[in-house]
Amino acid sequence: MLTGLLRPLLIAAAFVIAGCAAPGPGAVAEEGFASPQDLLNELYGHYADKPAGSGVDLGDEATIEKYFTPEMAAKIEADARQAAAAQEVPALNGDPFVDSQDWQVTDLAVAVAKSAEPDKTMAAITFRNYGEAKELKLSLAKTARGWQIADIDWGHDRLSKIFGE
Repeated sequence: MLTGLLRPLLIAAAFVIAGCAAPGPGAVAEEGFASPQDLLNELYGHYADKPAGSGVDLGDEATIEKYFTPEMAAKIEADARQAAAAQEVPALNGDPFVDSQDWQVTDLAVAVAKSAEPDKTMAAITFRNYGEAKELKLSLAKTARGWQIADIDWGHDRLSKIFGE
């Protein structure tokens, strides 16, 4: 008798557990960002009112691939390898997220634009770095890993441009 009642309960519990573990619509790969705002909040959380050195270290491929689209990540990684092999400074020399080698970020504001394209958008990042006003524009794209950075426009240059695009 107990076995007859227990079996349907165990089957129902298994379906509930499986349903909770299954990714929902629009879910992204593990460690990806589900929205542009999630990406920017996590990324700039390393900088806002934090000491220099607390930013994102782009010294390893996993970190580069976390934040950048596969195409941009490949360019950054190739540039780093070529520079290391030639014992030179890479083209990306500084922190692309604050357009500087040193920073003291205050007054940070992040705004994500509405987009007609469901898998692309722009974000405007404004802040003060050692008191100097800065504005960056990030091109964001939804990839298999979630929302990532496709390009950064610093006003005076673009990330894609330093790699010859």
